Amino acid sequence: MKALNRQDAGQNELPDVHVRLAGFFELAVAAEPLVLDNYQRAYVWTKEKVIQLLEDFAEFTTAESPTLVSQYYLGALLLHRKAQGGKVDHCVIDGQQRLTTLAILYWLLEETLPDFLQFEFRSSRSLGNVQQARNTIKIWLEEHPEARSLFRHLFSRLCFTVIIVTREDLAFTFFDTQNNRGVPLGSTDLLKAFHLRAIQADDYQLVEQLQSLCARKWEQVQQRGELVRNSRHYDFAPDLFHYYLWRGRNWRGSEVDELESRDEMLSHFGQQSRVLPIGRVALYPAGSNLWGKELQLTAENDYRLTPAMQEFGQQAVTLPFSLRQPISRGVGFFLYTEKYAEMLQQLLFAPGSNAEIKATQKFYNRVVRTLSAYLQNLFRLALLIYFDRLGSQGLLRFALYLDHQLGALRLSKSDIRRETPLKFLREAKRNLLDVISSAYEGDEIIGFLQQNKVDAVYRQNDGWREAITSRGSKVQERYAAAVAGYYKLSCLSLKTAQRMDEKAVAELMSVPSHPDSRKIREVSHD
Repeated sequence: MKALNRQDAGQNELPDVHVRLAGFFELAVAAEPLVLDNYQRAYVWTKEKVIQLLEDFAEFTTAESPTLVSQYYLGALLLHRKAQGGKVDHCVIDGQQRLTTLAILYWLLEETLPDFLQFEFRSSRSLGNVQQARNTIKIWLEEHPEARSLFRHLFSRLCFTVIIVTREDLAFTFFDTQNNRGVPLGSTDLLKAFHLRAIQADDYQLVEQLQSLCARKWEQVQQRGELVRNSRHYDFAPDLFHYYLWRGRNWRGSEVDELESRDEMLSHFGQQSRVLPIGRVALYPAGSNLWGKELQLTAENDYRLTPAMQEFGQQAVTLPFSLRQPISRGVGFFLYTEKYAEMLQQLLFAPGSNAEIKATQKFYNRVVRTLSAYLQNLFRLALLIYFDRLGSQGLLRFALYLDHQLGALRLSKSDIRRETPLKFLREAKRNLLDVISSAYEGDEIIGFLQQNKVDAVYRQNDGWREAITSRGSKVQERYAAAVAGYYKLSCLSLKTAQRMDEKAVAELMSVPSHPDSRKIREVSHD
């Protein structure tokens, strides 16, 4: 083993880095197995990637050229030698995907697993992908029976560059690299690892419990959203952070710009987070009212406070955070993420739990989905900020008035570009997201939206079937038809404020109350 001692260079704060070449069976170190730590992401190799590896192995084992090397190089493995609780493990930082696939292949060939690989997968996503990889390899071996005997000898010819570090923080200076068969890590993978590593204390058992719990919460976040039903490989976390959390926190005033780099995401949600003792999360009162729904002055000059509903339990959506507050490092980051993933799930992706949410979902599916993707993204973001600030009270009415503004953009522009919603926020008297974030009543937001007069756009499209069709814009026609159908309009000029208010009342009256509506707060926690 070669040791690169950074202390010799005068950098006393850095530990040794040990580098060696090792075969597959040489990865075993006496009583020091290879394991996965809680910060590791799921096993995500696809069927195509597994088959690619098998075909590369087959080409290598059947090659007849004497000039070919006798070993198959599988890139670098980055390991963190972790000693805790009297036990020493080698935690795999980089190489999990390849080693897991090799372990599955080894088991199908030998009906046992290598003793030194002690991987445990807790997430259903990993377990599903492992099962898929097993089935893929099994079918491939049945279709290529001659490969079985060749692959049995292959494992003794596999070769890795093994990098072992003794300090976790040094290991993660390498974490954002990929080897020749690796899957590049995204910003959310790195954020997960950053905050799991931040959960540290002298109490080893407490650290393990909290890291494991937060890792499970993260896996639940990954399985949110509507696209997860269509693909087991879909991960909701990147969409949550890019389209909702980063934009909601940073699109302020006229500073409305797209995220420029992954480093910007990592800095905002990682390095800028607040450091607190393990398990502690900072809460920030936004105003003096934290618990009251109504205040009454009695004839006896007493103040009578009607408390607001405060239900917590295991309902993450009720956690007392606000979207734009500072984020606590470690546990606080995972609770914050869990809250807004669950909030979006309740708002858009799961069956509505009260009349306001049900009616809003109906409108969203019938009308808003006919807007361009860029306008839909802004609608969902504004809806999330409204619900975070004011709860579900008045949610449908807000959705109708917001769509009235966004719909005018759709009808007046045949081409909606990426910059369109940014200009909508940037060029208004005030940024709509700022207005929502500081509002105390829905009427404040409605009043702000009404200041931008767009009724003329709808009047100009009264003969929308003929006018829009003649322009050849199917997207405009689809939206106009959805609006006319929802409001039962013969012409779009009839879509007035009065009509929207009446429609909101009628829709809410037609939705039966949900027995669990008590779980959704009707008041602001901000």
